Amino acid sequence: MAKLRSKRLAIVLSLNQKELDAISQQLSHHKEKLSEEQEKLSQLEGYRNDYLDSVRSLKQTDVQSMQRQRSFIQRMQQACDQQGAMVDKVNEHCEAIMDLWHQQSQKISKLEELIARYMKEEQAAVDKEEQKLIDELSTQKASRRMSAG
Repeated sequence: MAKLRSKRLAIVLSLNQKELDAISQQLSHHKEKLSEEQEKLSQLEGYRNDYLDSVRSLKQTDVQSMQRQRSFIQRMQQACDQQGAMVDKVNEHCEAIMDLWHQQSQKISKLEELIARYMKEEQAAVDKEEQKLIDELSTQKASRRMSAG
């Protein structure tokens, strides 16, 4: 029965490894999404900064143009803020998934240690049983010699 413990735990380990693989895939997907969202934010900020630079370089503008420019700049800032919030949200998801990954990884490590301990115990039991058989055979052989001799 002791042998079955390591084999049963090996199945549990396999299931936990599959779960870790799924978490790894989620993490990879979210990291990719984070990278995409950061790139969008960078592009928006670059566009906004280029627009601000071009507006600043204008010497003369009428009131309507200034109002349109200010309105556009405000909308660009709102877009940057919204994209920044999206980056933060995706980053939080990545961190949460990373925490799950670490927890699952630790769980697997503990299972591997337990399986190794069980296997060592099982091997010790087998060795003990073999030694017991060898001792019995030796005792029987010695008894036969004494009986014969």
